[in-house]
Amino acid sequence: MAHRADPPTSVRNAAEAVALHGALGSAYLTGMWVGDPLADACADEAGRIGRGHFMRLLRTALAEGIEAVPDAPESLVALFAQLDDMPDWVDLPAIDDGVRDFARYSRETGIVLGAASLLVGYANPTASRPLQMTGRYVESAGMRTIEVATWLRAVTKPGGLERFSPGFERTVRVRMIHAFVRRHLRDDPAWDHEAWGEPISQAHLAYTVDEFCLIVIRALARVGVHFRPHEIADGHYARWRYLGHLLGVGPELLPATPADQEALEELHLMTRPPVEDFCRALVRGINTEFLVPELDLLLGPFRRWSPTTVHGLERLFLGDDIADDLGVPPSRVGPVVAGLGRPLGVLNRGMDRSPALVEWRRRRGEAYADRQEVRLRTTYGVTHEMVDDSPASGAPHPARVDG
Repeated sequence: MAHRADPPTSVRNAAEAVALHGALGSAYLTGMWVGDPLADACADEAGRIGRGHFMRLLRTALAEGIEAVPDAPESLVALFAQLDDMPDWVDLPAIDDGVRDFARYSRETGIVLGAASLLVGYANPTASRPLQMTGRYVESAGMRTIEVATWLRAVTKPGGLERFSPGFERTVRVRMIHAFVRRHLRDDPAWDHEAWGEPISQAHLAYTVDEFCLIVIRALARVGVHFRPHEIADGHYARWRYLGHLLGVGPELLPATPADQEALEELHLMTRPPVEDFCRALVRGINTEFLVPELDLLLGPFRRWSPTTVHGLERLFLGDDIADDLGVPPSRVGPVVAGLGRPLGVLNRGMDRSPALVEWRRRRGEAYADRQEVRLRTTYGVTHEMVDDSPASGAPHPARVDG
C-alpha cells in the first residue's frame, strides 16, 4: 500500500484509532488513501481501449479463463493472476456446508439487508458519498437493492464461490464497478481528495465485509435468528473473508475473525465524519421507495403501521445513536420486536436440532426467495443483473458500458 503521513482531513479521532488498535488502526487510516490497484489499472485500460471492448475481454476471462483472451492487456492478466490464486486458507467445501441451509431464513435476511446492512453504511458520509455523487441510489433505491440482493443470493449458495460460478463472476463485476466509480470520481472536481481520501478506499471496502457479515449476524439475532457454529464460522466469517479478498481488500485490512470485524467496526464508527443531509436522503430513499412499500404488502389492512415498523426495525438493528444521526424517527416497534425475538430464538434453535425440519424450512425458504425475486423484478422493472449491464435510462452511471 502507498503511505501518506496524515489521514484525510475529514477523519475524526485518528490518534485515538491508532492508540486503541495499533497496526490495524494505522493500516485503516493509510487505507483511506488507497483504492484497488489491480482493478484500478483495469479501469484505466478500459478508458484507453473502450469500455465495451474491455468488458467483453473481462467476461471472456471470467467465463473461460484468462488464457482464452488473446493478447490480453497486462492489467487484466495481473488481475486474474490474483483472482485465480486461491489463498491456502480458503476451504470451499466447508463454506458450502456453512451456507447450505441459510435459505431457511430468507424472509428475515431480506429485511436485514435493507434495514441494517445497507443503512449502516450511510452513517459514514465519505463511504456513502459515491452513491450520492453518482446519483443513482436516490433515484432508484429499489432497483439498487434488487441488484445487491441478486449478487448476495448468488454468493450464498453452495458452489457460489467456485471459480466459474455466477457468484464468482458477479463478485468480480462488483469489484470492477467500484473501480469505474473510483476513476470517475477522481476526475470529478467535486471530489475533495484531501478531505475524503480515495473514493471507495481500502478502509471502506474492508468495512463492507462487516456490513454483510457481522452486522447481519447481529441484526438477525435480534429477531430470533441464530445460526449453528459451523454456519457462523464457515458460512459467514470464512465466506466473507474470501469475498473480501475477491473484492480487492488487501491483507492488511482483510478481516479473518469475528474480533477483526469488531475492530473494523469500531474504527469505522470512531473515525467517520459527521453525518450529512445526503446520508439522511439515502435513508429516506430506501425507506419510501422500497422498505415501506414492501412492508405494506406484508401488513395488508394494517399498512398504516408500515413506516413506524420500518423505523422500529432500523432502530433495533442500528442502535439509537446511529438511527438518530440518520434521522430515523422514533418508534415503539423495536422493543416489541426484540421481545418477540427471544421466544422466536428458542423456537428456531429447537427446530435446528431436527435435520428434517431444517431441510423442510430450507426448501420453503428457497421457494420463497424464488417467488420474491420474480415479484420484485416485475414490480420495479428490473431485467438486468447489476448496474454494469443496466439499461441506459435515468441518471448515467460510470460503470455502465454506455455511461
